[in-house]
Amino acid sequence: MENPIQEHHDDDDIQRINLEKDVNEWNKEIEFIQQELIFYSKLLDSELVRKANANAEEESYILKSVKQLTEKNSQFQLQLLDFENKSEDIVECEDVQCETFFLNEHFTFKQKLIDHVAKVRTVKKKIFDFFESNL
Repeated sequence: MENPIQEHHDDDDIQRINLEKDVNEWNKEIEFIQQELIFYSKLLDSELVRKANANAEEESYILKSVKQLTEKNSQFQLQLLDFENKSEDIVECEDVQCETFFLNEHFTFKQKLIDHVAKVRTVKKKIFDFFESNL
């Protein structure tokens, strides 16, 4: 794998490269979460669950949670796209105040992503527990 940071890069270049790398990884994570949530939704609403005589009330609650989380994840994808577009403006920065603004935005968005992924994990844990106890 080629090292994206070269000797000729200055601190601003390195900062921009790191920001771009984060955004690319976040996009991959959000896209995969979306695929997972759609899969879980289909699985929970499948004949397999009905044939297993699983707890219908619990299944309905979890399915509702997955659908809500899928919608939130879709909104998060849009927010990430908006953030990505705005973050491209960091190359226009002429002063530290401007760079600090973008770095703070990056930090804030990263924290939102961490919180979102934690919520996804919580719902996935409920799904795993549901299947473990019902199948």
